[in-house]
Amino acid sequence: MQHKQDGFSLIEVLVSITILSIISVSLISIFSQSLSASRTSTELTFANYLAKNATSYIKREAIEATTNEAFSFVSLSQEALKAVYLNGNYVIPEPATPSCGVSAICTSIFTDPEINNISFDVKYSVTPHKMEGEVNPNLLDLYVYVYVEGTTEPITTLKGSITNATLNQSFPTTK
Repeated sequence: MQHKQDGFSLIEVLVSITILSIISVSLISIFSQSLSASRTSTELTFANYLAKNATSYIKREAIEATTNEAFSFVSLSQEALKAVYLNGNYVIPEPATPSCGVSAICTSIFTDPEINNISFDVKYSVTPHKMEGEVNPNLLDLYVYVYVEGTTEPITTLKGSITNATLNQSFPTTK
């Protein structure tokens, strides 16, 4: 008498486990790449946020700061004069981290900012602004660089302009 057994053979079980493991490894790889892309996107978003904050802070301080403060327009103008003019363009000086003194806002932006356990370095450079071949004494070009801590290349760079004009003065024209 023969007994008919219902079920899967050992070979069928091994083949299905192999197929399932191949699919699982592929899905794990996709999830890993997705997490990496998400982290990079998060870093870039935070870096852009810091760059915009640094630019806004420097622009505001350029107008409001007294002559001997780090971000006063006079101090930034003197710093910009160190830029070398070469082949029709200014060579952007090595980015610097400012000394913030007692300013809590400056410290939070430039001195080891950390967002969601990601540490950043924020640096800046200034150069004179040339219009029609001449340096405009009322306008400077500002470059803000944000690095993920421990890296040598900036994750984002923001270029802006700084003027010493206030709202009751006419703003200089730019091209």
